[in-house]
Amino acid sequence: MMGKKCHVFFGNQAYGAKVIQLDQAGVDNALPRISSGLRKYCWLQSAFKETDVAQNREFQTRFNGFYRVRRNADWQREFYNILQNEKSQPSAFAAVLRAIQRATGRIEASFASKLVATIDPDKPVIDSIVLKNLGFRLPTYGDVFARTTRIVELYDRLTRVFLDYLRTEIGLYLTKRFDESYPNLELTGVKKPDLVLWQTRSSPESDDAVR
Repeated sequence: MMGKKCHVFFGNQAYGAKVIQLDQAGVDNALPRISSGLRKYCWLQSAFKETDVAQNREFQTRFNGFYRVRRNADWQREFYNILQNEKSQPSAFAAVLRAIQRATGRIEASFASKLVATIDPDKPVIDSIVLKNLGFRLPTYGDVFARTTRIVELYDRLTRVFLDYLRTEIGLYLTKRFDESYPNLELTGVKKPDLVLWQTRSSPESDDAVR
């Protein structure tokens, strides 16, 4: 079974069949490289539960570093206010995407997904590595309503691809190897392949690469 590839398909007219391409060698190669980023992720998730993230500069600085937030102070203020407010009454991805757009004037698919995944770690993150692996492309044209609608559709497909993957033979292998490599961590099923995919770039910037 070594080297066996897993092809998880999800298809439709707009996007065609989409596949998470990970074999055992790819999983085994990626797992040691996520250790530093995993520690940072666990710190963020723990601190998120215990602090007012709209006010806590340490949390914001660490979040900015891990998730590559390169927006100005006004944008960050609105983003962290939304993140803090969502703790008490979490919204679906579509509502968060539109809330960020109304507050900042920007359609932020990736950062909306990172906000949602911080609150609900069983949700996937939209980033360039995951999109490249699946052959997805974010919509870049159309008015605000049309673009956000297509982004929400893409996010729903991405969520289903991850859930389908976890039920496959190689998905079960990834979960087993992840738990062996990093025992006693309460990570969700979706977060494990998400972190592994994050390190399956052809030329990693470093073992400490951020999202």
